[in-house]
Amino acid sequence: MDAKAEKKPKSTKKSAEAVVEPKAKKSAVAVLDPIQELSDNYRWREILPPLVDEARSISALRADLADVPVLTNDGKVTNVYHKLESESLVQRQDRMSVWRCLALVREAYLQLESSADEGVKGYQWNMNWKHTRAEVDQVYEACKILNLSSDETRDAIIASIFSDSIKNRGNFIVHNVHGSQAAALALSYFWDTTKEEYLQSVQRIVLAIKQHQIAPPEFMARTVAVLLARKLKLGTFEQVIRSSASDEREGTTNKYLVRSIYNKIGHPFDERYLTPDLARVQFTDEERGLLSQIGIDDWWVPHPKINSSKIAHALITGDHSINYNNPDGFAKIALIRGPATEAFFEDATIYDSLESAMASFSDSFNILLPEVRPLALHGIRRTHKAVTRVMRMMTELFSGVVEGPRESAKNIKGRELVAQALDRARRKNPEIFAAELSYTSDAGHKYQDRSLERVGCLLEEWQETFGEIPFSIREVNSNEPGPGRLPFWNSPLKYPKRNEQGQIIIDSLTPYEQKQFAFAQRIREIAVELLRAEQWFFSNAPE
Repeated sequence: MDAKAEKKPKSTKKSAEAVVEPKAKKSAVAVLDPIQELSDNYRWREILPPLVDEARSISALRADLADVPVLTNDGKVTNVYHKLESESLVQRQDRMSVWRCLALVREAYLQLESSADEGVKGYQWNMNWKHTRAEVDQVYEACKILNLSSDETRDAIIASIFSDSIKNRGNFIVHNVHGSQAAALALSYFWDTTKEEYLQSVQRIVLAIKQHQIAPPEFMARTVAVLLARKLKLGTFEQVIRSSASDEREGTTNKYLVRSIYNKIGHPFDERYLTPDLARVQFTDEERGLLSQIGIDDWWVPHPKINSSKIAHALITGDHSINYNNPDGFAKIALIRGPATEAFFEDATIYDSLESAMASFSDSFNILLPEVRPLALHGIRRTHKAVTRVMRMMTELFSGVVEGPRESAKNIKGRELVAQALDRARRKNPEIFAAELSYTSDAGHKYQDRSLERVGCLLEEWQETFGEIPFSIREVNSNEPGPGRLPFWNSPLKYPKRNEQGQIIIDSLTPYEQKQFAFAQRIREIAVELLRAEQWFFSNAPE
């Protein structure tokens, strides 16, 4: 495509609106503008206005991406911006499209984060944005393997950028549709979509974003089934799946339909369950009636037999790789699970949250194209070792062991606790912490130091606000060493009840249980911080 055909973004005052607006009503007049239709009547304009100062936004983006470590072909550690700029696969005008879209989404995440309620702080910036910027490199690597052209690679990366751009805690099951609408809107700022080649790119980006929702298939099928079971008051997921198919009373008829939906979504490439063009899951009218109650209109499929589906497969592969083959991905999985998240993510401990990443790995791996599976496997050994190091350090941090006089133990500040915990972990587990040949950089070591500092500050903030770590009261006959069990670390966390709208009723917990619930969120923050620091260290040991 001709770079001159790109449009410069218009300046506009940036909206402070951060809530997801209700679906825009369509005009009774037939929609003639394809962008208007693809964006659902420019639905997300308040969240994604045009860039006000493109040069400033891209400069801020470039500085931000310096914290995204990646490996070059010759094994050197650099950042994702420098990597794409130094390689010739993506043409200059196509790279500019990527940076413009990434800068636009970054500013949207900043705006959403600044306006977020205290209870959901971090969801947009610390999870969605940091996951998006890390995923770019893995999608890029998948494009290389799939031999995509410059504009196809550009489109796959842009699809990745917008795939989570409108995701929040309330629209998880349809965030792909919302992300596709956001992409169509945003691209209309930069491209002249009256030109057929640009419009076709918008359309395939929109489709790829919709299609990426199939992975991991069993997890997505289970999530849909759980949401339907709750909406229709059918009982638990297990009760629905194990119910008798022969019982045709009204209640169990719905159970039968939910089981059928679960089976179809869980097998997205089974042609028996697809439309003739292999583009979508073919639901019955009755199934569609149930799905509409949780906002689902369609379930798009990038079937391997359709050559154009490679754009979506690059996105799916990149998402799989960053989620399950990298420490940063485990950090993201931890962030979306546990305390103060959706009810179906209420894990007993942080270990359960991280274990869910391994379960999703095999689930997602099964639908990857054969040629990209080596990329999906690369990094597993490194990631498992990283997770082990983080857990060993946290074990020491929450062991209750403090070096020095007993009477001074309560006065030791968070940063000193972190330093002592790291030292003990290294001494007790030399085989895990031993220096091995690896690819890293000075920036990586500095990032790790900053992460340890942030963990120490987090603990000090807790000490100043709440006092000591809220271990559970030890039973009289307990012979366990240490100060006691710590919910969400080595004992199950008690979760508050929820109202009919699914909102947490925090007063259903005792004051001390509320304190433990709050500290459980700190446990998760510590794990996330330490895992992200591990992202900077790349092992050259064989996988």
